[in-house]
Amino acid sequence: MDNLTNIKEIWLEAVKNLETEIGADATSLWIRPIKPLFIENGTLTLEVPDSIIYNTVKERYEERLLSRLRPLAGEDIKIHYSMSITPTATLPLQPAKVAPAPVSLPANYFSFNPNYTFDSFIVGASNRFAYASAEGVAKNPGQNPFFIYSAPGLGKTHLLHAIAHGILTANPAARILYTASENFVNEYIDAVRGKAEGADQFRSKYRKLDCLLLDDIQFLVDKDRSEEEFFYTFNALFESKKQVVITSDRPPRELAMGDRLISRFLQGVVADIKLPDFETRVAILRQKRDQHKYDIPDDIVTFIAENVKKSIRELEGCLITVGNFFSNMKIQPSIDAVKEIIKDHINDPEQDEKKVTIELIKTVVAEKYNLEMKDFSAKKRSEALAFPRQVAMYLACTMTEMTLKDIGESFGRDHATVMYAKNKIGQMLQTDPYFNETLNQMLSKIKNVSNSA
Repeated sequence: MDNLTNIKEIWLEAVKNLETEIGADATSLWIRPIKPLFIENGTLTLEVPDSIIYNTVKERYEERLLSRLRPLAGEDIKIHYSMSITPTATLPLQPAKVAPAPVSLPANYFSFNPNYTFDSFIVGASNRFAYASAEGVAKNPGQNPFFIYSAPGLGKTHLLHAIAHGILTANPAARILYTASENFVNEYIDAVRGKAEGADQFRSKYRKLDCLLLDDIQFLVDKDRSEEEFFYTFNALFESKKQVVITSDRPPRELAMGDRLISRFLQGVVADIKLPDFETRVAILRQKRDQHKYDIPDDIVTFIAENVKKSIRELEGCLITVGNFFSNMKIQPSIDAVKEIIKDHINDPEQDEKKVTIELIKTVVAEKYNLEMKDFSAKKRSEALAFPRQVAMYLACTMTEMTLKDIGESFGRDHATVMYAKNKIGQMLQTDPYFNETLNQMLSKIKNVSNSA
C-alpha cells in the first residue's frame, strides 16, 4: 500500500466515482487540485493547495471520499491533510522512494482565510471608512470596540479575517479567535451542560484572548444567558485593553439586546458597509477573474456588474459560475450565454425603480382601518390608532430599506417603538390566521399599487 503508483490509481478511481455523484464542476473546483501523498498506518495523507479547499472538502466531501476510497484501498483508512506551503515547482527533486513528510501547521491556521486580507479587499465609496478603521485596528489593536454592520455578503467577514492577518503579521504569537456568534452560543450551552470543558474552561478560552472577532452578533438576540455571558466576556477583554471586533446585519441600536451591551458597542467605532457602486463591482470582478485565471472579456465583466448589485458574495458566485461554464464547456464567452447562465441573479431594472414608499403603506393601512393620514403621527395612544400604526410600522420594516430610526421619525416615534411594533405584529402573524390573511391582503395591494405606478 506504500507504492505511490498504487495510491495515485486508487485516488483517481475514487475521484472518478465521486464525480458521478457531485458533478464535473464541483469535482474540478474542489477535488482535482488535491494530491495524494502516501498511506501509512491506515491514514491517507492528502496535499491541499489552500485552506478554502481544505474547509470545503472537510465539511462537504470527506465522508463521500472515504466511502469510495476504503473499498479500493482494502482497509478502513482515515484522511490527514497537509498544506502545500511552497509551490512544487521550486522544490528540489526528492528520491521517489521517500514519501514527503506532512507540513506542520499552526493550531489556528485554518481559522483565518488566507484570501481575506487587506490587499485583496476592493475599496470603494461604499466601504472606505470600514476598511480604514479595520486597518487602524490591525495596526494598533486595543481600540475598543470596533463594530461593523451591513447587509449580508458585503465584506464584513473579509475584514474580520484581514484584521487577524494584520495583527498576526506584527505579533505572530497573538491569541486571536474568529468565531460566529452561533458557535459562541453552542459552545456556551455545551459548557454549562457539562458536555464540553466546563464553564470555567469556556470563560478562560474567551477571556484570555488578545483579540476576539465575533461574526453576526444578531444571533445572540433572544438568547438571554448567552448574551449575558458575552457581556461579561466583552467587559473582561475591554478592561484588559484587548481588542473586540463585532459584525452585525444591522446597527447597534436596532439590535433587540440589553441597553448595557448596546451602550458598549456605541462606545467604540461603528462603521457600516453599503451596497457597492458600479465601479467597485467591476473592480471586484476583475480581481476575481485574475485570481481564478478565467478567460472572461471585459464586456462580460461589465454586464455582470451592471446586473448583479445586491451582494458581493453573489457577484463572485456569478463570476465563478460563468468562468467554470465556459471553461468546462470549451466555448467562447458571449453576453447571450451569460444572460441565460445568471438569469436568476439579474435584477429587473423596472422593479428596482418601483420601491415601496412609506406613504403608500400608510395610505393602504389607513384605508383598511378607516383612518386619516394625520392619525399615524397623532399623540393619542388608543388601541384604535395604536394598532394600525403598529401594522404600518411592521410593513415599513419588511417592505422598505429604511432604518428603524427613519421609520420612527415618519410616525413621530422613536426606534424602540418601531422595534416593539415589529416584534408584536410578527408574533401575531404566527398565532392569528385571520390577521395573517388580512395582512397578506394589504401586502398584495401595496405591491400591486407600487408596480402599476
